[in-house]
Amino acid sequence: MNKFIIALTLILSANAVAEDRFAPIRQTMNTCAACHGPQGQGGLGPKLQGQTADEVISKLLAYKNKEVVGPQSAMMWPTAGMLTEGQIGMIGVYIAQGYPDE
Repeated sequence: MNKFIIALTLILSANAVAEDRFAPIRQTMNTCAACHGPQGQGGLGPKLQGQTADEVISKLLAYKNKEVVGPQSAMMWPTAGMLTEGQIGMIGVYIAQGYPDE
């Protein structure tokens, strides 16, 4: 019986993780939070809250190409440079949707 409960718990846990459409970028967003705040409220870096997905995506793509967007652009170049275009799109949607839990 205990093995069944353990197996069921593992299956349910895996399904819960699989349902989180933002799971692929959650760790990256923890890195972003160091400067932008855990909910994008700003801090060392500018506020992200209230930006559209298009705004976030275009800025991240510019940073990825080492373009200057603002006075702290050089700080973003290494991080954005490691992101795929898929991750950048997902980050844009995640921020625009207000940092959803799932």
